[in-house]
Amino acid sequence: MLKRLVVKELRESAGLVALAVLGMACVLASLTGFPILPWQQRSEIYQYPFVRDSLPFYFALSAGGLAIALGLKQTAWELGQGTYYFLLHRPVHRQRIFIIKLAVGGMLAMSLSGLLILLYAWWAMTPGHFPAPFYWSMTFPAWKMWIAILTVYLGAFLSGIRPGRWFGSRLVPLAAAISTALMISDASWFWLAVALSLATSLLGVFAIFHYVQQRDY
Repeated sequence: MLKRLVVKELRESAGLVALAVLGMACVLASLTGFPILPWQQRSEIYQYPFVRDSLPFYFALSAGGLAIALGLKQTAWELGQGTYYFLLHRPVHRQRIFIIKLAVGGMLAMSLSGLLILLYAWWAMTPGHFPAPFYWSMTFPAWKMWIAILTVYLGAFLSGIRPGRWFGSRLVPLAAAISTALMISDASWFWLAVALSLATSLLGVFAIFHYVQQRDY
């Protein structure tokens, strides 16, 4: 039963994942100057990778958008489709169902966004791609953004399961998560970014399971 739930989550997230992969491929094409779409033009690379480039904007757009879409898709969309009424009456504890949802969604959001950073770093460190030295310490700001993605995902997930009006208090957790993610990305020290991400993620998980136990579907 648990394996089937994992397969279900992966299958239903396949469309979002495919869209995110395409978007991240376009991001890499733009950052590296290699067009993959007909309307993209080949250009020379003048921005220093990870130091002075457009990665923060593109990362927030692609990875952040994926995290928000996954969180809302696994909660609000399934509730609107009536999937919850079937899932939560199966012979599986309600908490296990949501643990699987969080594990699959978090894994997809973190792995794809991390892959984007690694591929860009691989391009930057390959000789002949950019006429400047590359150091892994240059990627620290990108990894702080990556750490913040989990906070955004949990904020979207929490907004999806909370009762309330969409244009009222329901989106407050997502707004708070985005604000916290900006703080994590701008943290002066990497350890501080990790600590903030862990603290807010634990708070988000606690709030999620509070509503899981209290809400009557």
